[in-house]
Amino acid sequence: MPVRMPVRQTRVPPGEGGGQAGQWEQSEETLIIPAVEEPGGETAPEQGEKDPTSGATDGAGATQATRVRPATGRRPAWDGRDVSFPPLRPAADRPAPPGAEAQTGEGTTGAGRTAQVLAVTGARGGLGASVLLLHLAWALGRAGRRVAMMDLDPTGGLDLLCGESVLTGLRWADLPAEESAFRPGHLVGALPVWHAMPVLTGDVRGGPLPCAEAVLKAMRAEHDVVLVDLPRGAPPPPGAGVLIVTGLDLRSAIAAESIASRLRGTAPAGTDAVDAQAADAVAGVPVWLVARQVGEDVVVEDLELITGCPVLGQIPTDRVLAKRLALGEDPVRARSAIRRAASALARELLPRLAGATTPGSRPVSRPANQSANQSDHQTRRQSWSR
Repeated sequence: MPVRMPVRQTRVPPGEGGGQAGQWEQSEETLIIPAVEEPGGETAPEQGEKDPTSGATDGAGATQATRVRPATGRRPAWDGRDVSFPPLRPAADRPAPPGAEAQTGEGTTGAGRTAQVLAVTGARGGLGASVLLLHLAWALGRAGRRVAMMDLDPTGGLDLLCGESVLTGLRWADLPAEESAFRPGHLVGALPVWHAMPVLTGDVRGGPLPCAEAVLKAMRAEHDVVLVDLPRGAPPPPGAGVLIVTGLDLRSAIAAESIASRLRGTAPAGTDAVDAQAADAVAGVPVWLVARQVGEDVVVEDLELITGCPVLGQIPTDRVLAKRLALGEDPVRARSAIRRAASALARELLPRLAGATTPGSRPVSRPANQSANQSDHQTRRQSWSR
């Protein structure tokens, strides 16, 4: 039997409707988990319960419709069909559902449109990279971009920063781990939504799966910008630019230099490989910095000199925002210095992301005496989703 989970409840005002004042009224936003189908095609009711399909028309064995959220006009709500591609994968003794042939081409029409991907990571812990990612997403959405967010942190938690309301929808653990392709409209429509932007994150069941590359491809087909919450030291998705959140202290500067060198393929392999490293820097991943106003050991000019990366902006420390996050409030609900700084940073990032080299079009050269560890790192970059 399908399980109905109310998403939000509202109190009935006095004198309205048939309910009494003070009662709670369930909104239309309801997540219906599809019932499990028996091999014969009919839905199996729970033991001791009445069959919910009794009295229904033919085809009651089909998967129950699922509404993750009301339709917003931007994309249809998930209807409970398989998010994988090819669609539904019917059993050998059951015919394919009507329209399956037409659906097999879904997601291929937008092949010519490639969304920009930006991975946000911190040089060290405690710099607020995830909070900045949410503010960037909000600013890009206000600028008219269609934005999606993907949390690659194995511990998840990005949704917990979105405010006190529980975001309902699929998490990483709900997706088929070994899937190689998803239907973009169905997958995106089944994800949690924050300010009209889909968010894919993990929970207590686990984080990113081997299907992350296919998920990213589906997200890129439906959006203009995909923001990735990247754990420190993890390789970014192919074709992504990387924004490193660092501080104005020596520890953060050295950590940012180490991360930037690995991302661009310029980690020192020997004292005689400077020219080869410079060539790799041109062909490597585009890396930018944003400086949190934490520490006074270095200035912005020194930070750029140490890391070899441009600083696109500075993010102030906002104690009021820290209190709001501790109370479970939406971080972008009220005006703040970080929100203004994120809007300015978004204006700086957009032209750079548009001019970033597309994946597969840049050759990656390496010094002849590059170590085996660096070669392994390049291999991990190619299989970042594993």
